Amino acid sequence: MKGVPVRIEIGPKYMANNQVRVVRRDNSSKIDVPTSNLVEQIKDILDDIQQCLFDAAKQKRDACIEVVHTWEEFTTALNEKKLILAPWCDEEEVEKKVKEQTKGEMGACKTLCTPLDQPDILEETLCFASGKPAKKWTYWGKSY
Repeated sequence: MKGVPVRIEIGPKYMANNQVRVVRRDNSSKIDVPTSNLVEQIKDILDDIQQCLFDAAKQKRDACIEVVHTWEEFTTALNEKKLILAPWCDEEEVEKKVKEQTKGEMGACKTLCTPLDQPDILEETLCFASGKPAKKWTYWGKSY
């Protein structure tokens, strides 16, 4: 969200009561704040706005992630423009093969990153693309 995150309304009515009205841009909530602690309140409101925007972005991102285990699941999720989390053997040649097989008008699919917090990977977990034993979970997607 771009723009001014809060609007402070100052008028004769508010000044007579030693307060101002603060309006949040992200949710349009309005609160009357005493002028004596305006700076502290604005800091708290800005922190809350930042957290709300972060949580909303994280929720939107998480809704776009698809966990897959097979090539068929992978291609279905890719066609739905999902961010894909898949077990991978971590071999450069396999990534090149995936890029080649998914090449299209909108670009090719590639590894995006490896999550620091790895989901459990069982000994029998196989790479979605090669069928070899998987070494880690990796995010895949197209760069547009």
